[in-house]
Amino acid sequence: MKTNIGSLIDPAGWLEWSGDFALGTLYYGEYMNTGTGSATSGRVKWSGYHVITSASEAGKFTAGSFLSGDSWIPASGVPYTSGL
Repeated sequence: MKTNIGSLIDPAGWLEWSGDFALGTLYYGEYMNTGTGSATSGRVKWSGYHVITSASEAGKFTAGSFLSGDSWIPASGVPYTSGL
C-alpha cells in the first residue's frame, strides 16, 4: 500500500505456489502504489486479488488496524506508520 514499485516487479505481480494451492482462500490487495511496476492492468486474474480503491478498505490492512500494532510496536522501538 502506497509503495513505490520499480520495474523489477513482473506485470503479473504474483506467481502460483503449486498448481491451484490457496487460490480459493488468498487475499492480495494493492492500494495507491506508484512507480514503473505498479500498473495493475497486467496483474493475475485470481478472485482473491484486489485493487483497493477506497481509503476505508485499505485502512483495514494497516499496521495499526490489521496487526493491532499500536499496542505493541512502539515498545519495540521500530519506526512504523499506524495508518495510511
